[in-house]
Amino acid sequence: MNDVAKASGVSQATVSYVLNNTAEISEPVKIRVLEEAEKLGYIRNSMARNLKMRRGNTIGLMVPDVSNSYYSDIIKHTEKIMREAGYFTFICITMHNPEIEDWYVTSLIEQKVAGVLVCYGLANKLTLKKFVNYAVPFVVLDDDLQQDVVDAPCVLINNIKGSFLAVQHFVSLGISKIAYCTEPIYNKSLQDRYDGFMLAINEFGLQQHLQHVYVGDDNTDISDMIWAGYIAAGEILSKSRPEGIFAVNDDMAIGVIRRLKENQIRVPQDIAVIGYDNVPLSNMISPTLTTINQPVHTMCIQGAAMLQNLIEGKEDLRRKIMLEPSIIVRESAPQIL
Repeated sequence: MNDVAKASGVSQATVSYVLNNTAEISEPVKIRVLEEAEKLGYIRNSMARNLKMRRGNTIGLMVPDVSNSYYSDIIKHTEKIMREAGYFTFICITMHNPEIEDWYVTSLIEQKVAGVLVCYGLANKLTLKKFVNYAVPFVVLDDDLQQDVVDAPCVLINNIKGSFLAVQHFVSLGISKIAYCTEPIYNKSLQDRYDGFMLAINEFGLQQHLQHVYVGDDNTDISDMIWAGYIAAGEILSKSRPEGIFAVNDDMAIGVIRRLKENQIRVPQDIAVIGYDNVPLSNMISPTLTTINQPVHTMCIQGAAMLQNLIEGKEDLRRKIMLEPSIIVRESAPQIL
């Protein structure tokens, strides 16, 4: 910055005002400073600026995994939204590991980030109290934190309704023998999907027809949901022969279909399959996957807006936004079997 000031014939303070846009500077001086900065290859020292301002233009985005395209979509949308708003997004991949989660939370605080978006909750929600203790604004996407843990704004999907829509679709196809498979239920979103499934089973009087309910345990490899679905389908088939299988996410549903095909079971003629999330791959596999669509882009827009408002001191900490899912009917459970 000192070199730019000498080359421009102005003070270092003037250079700082121009480069950080923190004061009104005449247009000729501004142009001269910017041209000299460009010639000299000046890059702003964001760390020093953050220390001075006590808040930078970097945000953290915490996701459990990137192999699941649901999280990849969230990263893609959120990064673009925040970049266009002038923020740099630091991606934190936690792998559902409480120690990694805690390390990232601590690191983000040390880096004096402006705020954090937490996707799908954390395995250890208590570590989020560090953000509260250090006054780091954060918003939760697709999960709700009970107030006895920490009170934070969040953007939710109506997962109870999503599961209800899946069962309702099975019923519309004349399917009453339904099985359910889920990864370990460690957050509110997964619990709501399970609760929505059971609510629909009771609502449509299918209790006596309910087939196996598979819930992953501590040995489930949640970094490979397709494999988890493959294992779940084997467990279901060993205990029952359903007419339909509802998987808690699309990757598990893809694993289910693979297992059914290996067992010479036709989809959907013998067993129909419904997934959840509407990831891009769901429309590429054969048969294409009937699934519950989540408005991911809208969720990212709302979450990013909430975080920016929090950073600027405008957001109500108690605010929650609930978005509605819909069903996408494809070949794995078509309207007419």
